[in-house]
Amino acid sequence: MSTPKSTTLTGLLDAVNGRPVRRHPETGAYFVKASGGAHFWGRVLDALVFLVGYAVLAVILAVVRESMMNSGSALGYNDGLWLTLYVVLWFVGLFAYGMIWGSVGSVGDAAAGMRSVRIKNGTTAGAWLGGWRAICWSFFPFFVVMLIASAVSGGGDDTWEPKFAAIDRRSGIAQGQQPVPDPKVVAAEQAAEAERRNMPNLYGQRPDARP
Repeated sequence: MSTPKSTTLTGLLDAVNGRPVRRHPETGAYFVKASGGAHFWGRVLDALVFLVGYAVLAVILAVVRESMMNSGSALGYNDGLWLTLYVVLWFVGLFAYGMIWGSVGSVGDAAAGMRSVRIKNGTTAGAWLGGWRAICWSFFPFFVVMLIASAVSGGGDDTWEPKFAAIDRRSGIAQGQQPVPDPKVVAAEQAAEAERRNMPNLYGQRPDARP
């Protein structure tokens, strides 16, 4: 089951960026989600880094194939074999980058000052799960749509899996600063308290009571 977002809210704001402070349900530790813009551009950078790396490896494969063809090797002319190698390279590369992302953090994480963690306790995915999560990047068009939606909504939810969130490592909470009360929450609580005190027939008070 995914962790309901409402259970992580605290009614507090970060002292540095003013964004809502949340709490990991299992540990009680505070965290602040990365902004939608930071999350979007961080993941775009990750995509670019992977694509550049894949392009370099693909060029190396092309050079190897060209060399085999020039030497007269039959394998060099086997289109099916090389197409399979390119596909395998794509997924293996994604998995390898995801292992880095899930264990020590990706290039996009470092540039955006964020980190993908489990909402329930703040732990990272780890190398194995990180690799499988990165495989989802293969569905790149849907991935971009999800990122744009996250950026527009201002959220830092980690795409694909609601159990994870991209936390802001540059927030005041991350730097050890105490959160501050959210004025809107305080005002709502004060209004609710005033309404409770003015309710008729409460604590013996009646609408037609006389002084």
